[in-house]
Amino acid sequence: MPLKHLFLAGLLACLVLPTWAAPPPTSPAIDDLLQQVWESHPGIQAAQSAIDAARARGAAAGKPIYNPELEVDAERTAVNTISVGINQTIDWGDKRGAQRQMGNSEVHIAQAELASLHQQVASEVLTALASYQSAQEQRQLARRYSELMGQLVETTEQRYAAGDLGQLDVALARVAYSESRMQVARREAEVATQQASLVAASSLSLSQWPSLPSPPPAPPAEPQRDALLARLPQLIAQQARIANARGGIELARASRSADPTFGLRGGAEENDLLLGLNFSIPLNVRNNFTAEVTAASQQAVQEEKILLDLHRLAASRFNGSLSVYRLTHRAWRQWQDAGQGNLTQQLNLVQRIWEAGELSTTNYLLQTGQNINTQITAAELKGDLRLAWVEWLRASGQIGAGSKDGSIHE
Repeated sequence: MPLKHLFLAGLLACLVLPTWAAPPPTSPAIDDLLQQVWESHPGIQAAQSAIDAARARGAAAGKPIYNPELEVDAERTAVNTISVGINQTIDWGDKRGAQRQMGNSEVHIAQAELASLHQQVASEVLTALASYQSAQEQRQLARRYSELMGQLVETTEQRYAAGDLGQLDVALARVAYSESRMQVARREAEVATQQASLVAASSLSLSQWPSLPSPPPAPPAEPQRDALLARLPQLIAQQARIANARGGIELARASRSADPTFGLRGGAEENDLLLGLNFSIPLNVRNNFTAEVTAASQQAVQEEKILLDLHRLAASRFNGSLSVYRLTHRAWRQWQDAGQGNLTQQLNLVQRIWEAGELSTTNYLLQTGQNINTQITAAELKGDLRLAWVEWLRASGQIGAGSKDGSIHE
C-alpha cells in the first residue's frame, strides 16, 4: 500500500483513538486537601459553633423548670409573728421531658447541617479541581500544537531557502503558528481562571494541587439508592426537624396541664408555734391552650411534607446524576475502545508524509489541526466525565466518605 494511502487510513482511525498517555495515578492527598479546606472554612467553623450552642441549649432544656421559692414573713403588731416557708411548683405535664426531646433534636439538626456543609464544600472544591485539571490538559495540547507549528515555520523557511517550497507555504506556516500562539494564550487564561476559582472554593493557595482519578472509576451497576438517600445529611436534618416539631406538640400538650404549687410554712406567734401547708394551681378557664397544640401539630405536618419533597428531589438528582455519569462514562469507553492506534503516531506519520513531499502544506495543516482538535475534544469529554462523577458523588452523599461505588478512595 502506498505511503499516502497508509496515512489516510491511519488518520481515519486516529479520530477515535485515545488522545494521550495515561496521566499519573490519583494523588492520595485528596482527603488531606478536603480536611485542610474543612478546617479553615469559616462556614464550617460557624456550623461547629452552632453544634456547641445547640448542645448547651439541650443541656439547659434538661434542667428542672421550677426552682423552689423561699418565703419569709414577719409582722410586728400587738402580737409579733414570724414565719418561714418554702414553695415548689411541680412540672405536672412533663414540660421538661418535651424540652429535653426538642433540645436533642436541635443537636441532631446542627450535626446534620454540618455534615451537609462538609459535602457541599467538598463538592465545590472537587468541581473546581476537575475544571482546573481539564484546563491544564487542554493547555498542554495547545502548547503541543504550537510547538508543531513553530517547527513547521522553521522547516518551511529552510526548505524555501533551498527552493523546495514556495513563499505561500511559509506564509501559511507563519499564520498557523500565530493562531496556535493565540490558542495557547486563551488556554493559559482559562487555566488561570480555573485556578482562581479553585483557590476561592478551597480558601487555599497551593503550589501543587492533587489530581483526581484519571479517568474516574466506572459507575456502579446497581447502587443501593434507598440506603444512600437515607444517609443524605439534608434528609437526616429534616427528620430531626420532624422530631423537634413532635417535641413541640408534646410541649404544647404539657403546657395545657396546670402546674400546682405546694408550700410548707413554719413560724411562731408570740409563744405559739405555727405550721402550715398551702396549695395553689392555675385555672385554665379563659385560655386552655388548645390553639398552641393545633399550631404545633400543623408545624409537624408541614415538616413531614417538606421531608417528602426533599426525598423526591434527592431521588431525582440521584437518578439524573447517575444517568449522566453512565452516559458520559460509556462515551469515554467507546472513545477508548473504538480504535487501536495513537494520535501521537498519526502526527508523526503526517510529519513524515509532508517531509517526503507527498502532502501539501495546506493539507498538513488541516490534518494536524484535526488531530489536535480531536485530542482537545477528548480532553473536554474527560473533563465532563470528572464533573459527572463529582455530581454523582454529591447526589449520593459519598463525597469524602470513602465509600464504595465510585468514591474518592477508588
